[in-house]
Amino acid sequence: MFLATIVVCSFALSGCLTLDPTVSADTGSSAVFEDLSPTEPWSGPGVRVNATLRSTPEASNVTTITVIRSNGRTYVTTSVDSGQSTVILTLPANAGATIVASNSVNSTTVEELNVTTGGNRLL
Repeated sequence: MFLATIVVCSFALSGCLTLDPTVSADTGSSAVFEDLSPTEPWSGPGVRVNATLRSTPEASNVTTITVIRSNGRTYVTTSVDSGQSTVILTLPANAGATIVASNSVNSTTVEELNVTTGGNRLL
């Protein structure tokens, strides 16, 4: 409990605390992503998201997932192992971004998915 209090206070003092973070994306038409859901009831400058991958040929070709900020800059890149069905991603809080699923072996983009994060921003 003490550690959680310290973490919350440090985020509050840094000016970036969001409670009940949300993530919105059209995964219904995605060949790669089945679901995106926040992993925690709060976030700092980044929202940790559990990305569930579909059991499709497209998803099985994904080796790298990159999150691109709305300004075009890379936010984070995560490797995907063969057969992996879930990936923990970090998305920028209270912002739009694009998740790019790619195959680094043959340098191809498998899919791009636009996402938006939100929540109750405290500071």
